[in-house]
Amino acid sequence: MNSWSETSNRPSFTIRPYEPEDRPGVINAIKSVYDEYRYEIDFDTFDRDLADILSAYQDSGGEFWVLTEEATVVGMIGVIPTEGDTCELRRLYLIRSYRGQGWGSKLVQRLVEWAREHGFRRIVLWSDVLFDAAHKLYVKHGFTATGKTRAIDPNNLTSVERFFIKEDPY
Repeated sequence: MNSWSETSNRPSFTIRPYEPEDRPGVINAIKSVYDEYRYEIDFDTFDRDLADILSAYQDSGGEFWVLTEEATVVGMIGVIPTEGDTCELRRLYLIRSYRGQGWGSKLVQRLVEWAREHGFRRIVLWSDVLFDAAHKLYVKHGFTATGKTRAIDPNNLTSVERFFIKEDPY
């Protein structure tokens, strides 16, 4: 079998900016992760950014990327400017069967490149304390876990988040 045939038989993965038609796939992917923890999506409060992703991310000066296999959204990551030279990583999610394959690293690397290109000197994030694998990924990419925590999700009362920070140089 020649190289082209081998490559053409493999699924096609793409990391690209979010488009409105991606919303159902984004919601399904996040819901699959929430289901693992018995969390519920609440578009009125904690998850209101998902009600209008373009407005919450791209229109606010940030970005939101999707990881697709063929035409199916299997992961995502977003970033929004917060204050000064700081931006916030948000919504890193991968469907369970795509974890542990390097896709989380590729998504984080894309976000870090974007932050560098846009002059941000600090990236912060909040991550549920139950997301151990994500925490290891963040530390691998130079984020430092702080002692700061918060519980702000009124719909998922067991959710507590830990604060991470990554300072320039990246």
